[in-house]
Amino acid sequence: MKHILLILICTAFTCTFAQNKLPQWREGEMEIHHIYTGRGECTFLILPDGTTMLIGAGDAKATEECQFITPHIKTPVAEKITSYIKALLPPGTDSIDYLLASNLNPEQIGGLDEHTQHTNGREPDYFLTGIPAICEKFHFSKLIDRDFPIYNYPIQNLKLEAKNYVNFIRYQTLKNHLQAEHFDVGRNTQITLRKKPQKYGRYFQILNLAASGNIWTGKGLNSIPLFALKHNFKYRNNENTMSIAIRINYGSFSYYTGGDLAGNIEWRPDSITGIDHLVGRTCGKVDVCKANNGCSAASNSQEFIQHVKAKNYIVMPWNDKQLDPVTMERLITSEEKTAIPQIFSTQYPEKYNPLNHRYMWGDHACPHTGNIVVKVTNKGKSYKIYVVDDELKIKAKY
Repeated sequence: MKHILLILICTAFTCTFAQNKLPQWREGEMEIHHIYTGRGECTFLILPDGTTMLIGAGDAKATEECQFITPHIKTPVAEKITSYIKALLPPGTDSIDYLLASNLNPEQIGGLDEHTQHTNGREPDYFLTGIPAICEKFHFSKLIDRDFPIYNYPIQNLKLEAKNYVNFIRYQTLKNHLQAEHFDVGRNTQITLRKKPQKYGRYFQILNLAASGNIWTGKGLNSIPLFALKHNFKYRNNENTMSIAIRINYGSFSYYTGGDLAGNIEWRPDSITGIDHLVGRTCGKVDVCKANNGCSAASNSQEFIQHVKAKNYIVMPWNDKQLDPVTMERLITSEEKTAIPQIFSTQYPEKYNPLNHRYMWGDHACPHTGNIVVKVTNKGKSYKIYVVDDELKIKAKY
């Protein structure tokens, strides 16, 4: 009966809203667009005063591990992201205020294959994929990543995709006047409102929780440098553990996103040192949580879930190691029994479709997939979650 009721409710949503477009952003609202690419993560935000921010532009190249989800992709990733954002920006606008690169993995900055185009004569040249490709279409005022400008912490061992990203940064900062800086853990003034801070600034704040394995303690600018405290170098090349994590507050509304944050800082026979539970402790309870690393097996620990206690989780999977059933199950086991969290995913492979009723978490998951939009109104006092297609037509609304 529960399954039938869920299907009926979601069918009603589809019939009612399928032909309606997402209401246009208005001043005072905050929109968080989780864009479905099937190749990684990409999130576009319009803040209450119109300040804009892009978090990642993942374009990991097609491999066997992501074939389970890529058949749904009909257009190149950079083209899809560009057209989606252009539909949201005011006519004639090609400028975005902030670009945040969570880590240096292909699913965040862009991958490479033999078909990837590259620049010519830029000194240095670089391949146009992910973030570099998007920067051909939009002007960004400021780029923030985990280790600008040196990229040698905790070790200097960049993969090809990261080296390509560094070449892009060098050209854009030296020749094209892009302002870039490293993410400063503990600050709450690095990413701010740029249009009308005097009007909405007292309601709005972005907290810098973690980056490069450094975790804010919650006091001043103090952070815990996990890699400096541990000595197992095997895990110092895991970009997932170095992901940037932030908490956004708008009035009483709160949101967490932490890129691919997952994995271990150190693993010994008698001791395992993870990272996400420490970030979750610093973050605290939120209304909406972008689940870490597509809900892979090494992410979203029970301790992390218990700390953030999110009412809604948004999952952005792109390979067959994600949407792990055990991890997904953890999302619905919050200590707050009065409110079972709702799960939204940008896509499901057939074996994980909630309507198949194979897993308990499916009872709490929206069966509609696509781009997931969180729209916060009334100075953070209320919010709605939409699932929309690439033309911003509403498929479901909660």
